[in-house]
Amino acid sequence: MRFLFVLAVCATTWCAVPQAHASPWTLRQRQVAFVAGYDYQWANREFIEDREARRFPLQGRYSASTFTLNTRFGLTDDLELELTVPIKFVSYVSDPVILLPGDGSPQSFDFYQENILDFSQSQAGVGDIWITGRYALLHDPLPIAVELRLKAPTGYDRPEGTFGSDPATIADFQAQIASVVNPNNVSDDVTLGDGQVDLNLNFLMGASFPSRTFMVVQAGYNLRLQGAGDQVLASLKVGQAIGERLLVYAGGNFAYAVTQGDLIGVSVAAIDPSLPATEYQGTDNLLLREVRLERDAIDIQVGGIIRVTDAVEFNVGYGRTVWGRNTAASNAVFLSLGVRTVVTAGVQEEPEPDVVEPEEALVEEEYEYEYVEEPVEAEPTEPVAPTVQPASEPAPAPT
Repeated sequence: MRFLFVLAVCATTWCAVPQAHASPWTLRQRQVAFVAGYDYQWANREFIEDREARRFPLQGRYSASTFTLNTRFGLTDDLELELTVPIKFVSYVSDPVILLPGDGSPQSFDFYQENILDFSQSQAGVGDIWITGRYALLHDPLPIAVELRLKAPTGYDRPEGTFGSDPATIADFQAQIASVVNPNNVSDDVTLGDGQVDLNLNFLMGASFPSRTFMVVQAGYNLRLQGAGDQVLASLKVGQAIGERLLVYAGGNFAYAVTQGDLIGVSVAAIDPSLPATEYQGTDNLLLREVRLERDAIDIQVGGIIRVTDAVEFNVGYGRTVWGRNTAASNAVFLSLGVRTVVTAGVQEEPEPDVVEPEEALVEEEYEYEYVEEPVEAEPTEPVAPTVQPASEPAPAPT
C-alpha cells in the first residue's frame, strides 16, 4: 500500500547522488585519506508526481542505517582515485490490511486469515559501490577539477511495483486485481538501491578566501543505464572556519531526471493516506500508479567539521530531502571520522630544508580554508580540501 521508492544513499551523507567527497582540491601524490561514516535516515512522508509531500498510507514508517568506508589516494598531485563501499540496513513498517472482502460464509474467517496484506519489510547487505577518478585541471587562481564516477550494484533485488513487476500497467492490473492482490505477490519492495549502473561526469570549482571561508560548486550529468532515467546534477557547499579547530558548513544537492525511465510495475498507494486499516472497504481507497525508474530530488544539509589533530577530522551533521519525485521526504543525521596520511613505503624521500618543520608543511596542506603564514625559505604549497567532506547520498527507500 505504499509508493515505490528508488532513492539510494551513501553515508557521510547524502541523498540524491553520492556527491559527498567531491572536491576540486585533490590529494597530493601518495597521500591517502580514510573516512569511516554512519548515517541514519527516517521518513513517514513521500514525494510523488505532484511533488507534494504526503504521508505514507497505513501509518507507514521508513528507516535506514548505512555504514560507509571511503578511501581516497593521490596518484599524482593532480590525479586521485576514490572507492566507496556502503553496508546498509533498510526497513519499512506499516499496519496490515485486508483489501478483498469475503462472501460472509462460514469460511470467511479462513479467507481473511489468508488475505491479510502485510507490507512491512527489511533488507540488509552491501549497497552500490562507487569508483571515482578525479583530475585537477587548474590550481590557481581557482581550483577546477573534473571527475568520472561509476556506480556498480552488488546483486541485491531491484525495485518493483507493490505486487511485482507484472502486470506493469494500470489497465492490466485492474483486469487481474482479484488474482494480483494476494499476500504471496507482495514484493520485497524495500531495496538497497536501483540495481543498475550509473556513470556520471562532474565539473568542480572551488574558492577559498582570506576570511577563511570556502565554497565548492559542482555541475554534472548522470548517465543511468539499464532502463533508468538520466539526470542532471548540481550542488553547492559553503563553509566557514571558526577558530583553529572548527569548520561549519551548509549546502545542497540537486538531481533532475531528463529522460524517461522504464516501467517497473504498478504502485498501490492510497487516495486518503490517513485512513486507518480498519476503514478500508475493498479497493475504493486505492491509488494506482505506473512507476518508472526515474527520480528528482533536492537535499539540503548543515554540519560541522572538528579538527582533532592535523591529520584527523570528525564530521557531524543533519540533512533533509525538501523536494522531489519518486523519493521519500527523508531526514538524516550523519557522522564520520577521517584520517589522512602519506604512503612512504618503498619511496625515496627528498630531504626537507632545515628551516621547514614537517608538521608545518602538513598543516599548510590540510585545509583549503587554512591560511598559514609561510617561512621565507619555504616553497609555497596549494590548499587541499578537508579530509572529511560534509555529505553522502540519500539509503534506498521502500516501494
